[in-house]
Amino acid sequence: MINAKDNTKQWRLTGDCAEACTSPPVCPYYWGSSAPTDIHDGKDQCEGVFTFKIRDGHHEEVNLGGLNVGFGFNTAIGGPASKEPWKTILYIDERADDAQAKSIEEIFSKCWSLAGQVLKVKPAHITFVKEPVGSSSPPAFRHMIEYRGFYVLKAEPIVTSNGAPRYISGVSNGIIYIGRSIENRFCDDDLPRGSWDRPGMSNTYFEFSIDSQHLKWVP
Repeated sequence: MINAKDNTKQWRLTGDCAEACTSPPVCPYYWGSSAPTDIHDGKDQCEGVFTFKIRDGHHEEVNLGGLNVGFGFNTAIGGPASKEPWKTILYIDERADDAQAKSIEEIFSKCWSLAGQVLKVKPAHITFVKEPVGSSSPPAFRHMIEYRGFYVLKAEPIVTSNGAPRYISGVSNGIIYIGRSIENRFCDDDLPRGSWDRPGMSNTYFEFSIDSQHLKWVP
């Protein structure tokens, strides 16, 4: 539960988010259907990573612009119908000072509380590279993301015949652009299902905007 007093704190973050998981494109959770069981040991489950590049943001007087944050996660076994909490490790940019790290932990722990449980919080060397592909307007983007020692993602956008980015409608009527991973490796023993190497799986990317009254980062 989010304490009402905490909601009085003024904060807002905007930027880019890229996600990749262990299900084929496009991640079935966005469609409200079950994750495919044939590649998950016969179980309805999925694993993945959300990475956030904060373009602009603050938590009261603490500036958070330019920092990176990530969730390495397990969905509940049994899919959305199970109503079990999703488990995550929260990774905070090692460049953050103590005040920034505390603010990021508070914000993103609250955001994740909508989905599940934060098991641990860790500093990490996180890089987030987003490059335009082709000449369409708006352009499609490829992503190269690394959490040193934990995670590597290289993903290419899925495009139309004329090079325009393909997308789906978001959960709140926003736009989610779709891609496919070329490299998708994760290893952290502190996450129950914390090891995978599954290229060719779903990648999504979008702009996010969250604040103290709006904690859902998926558009």
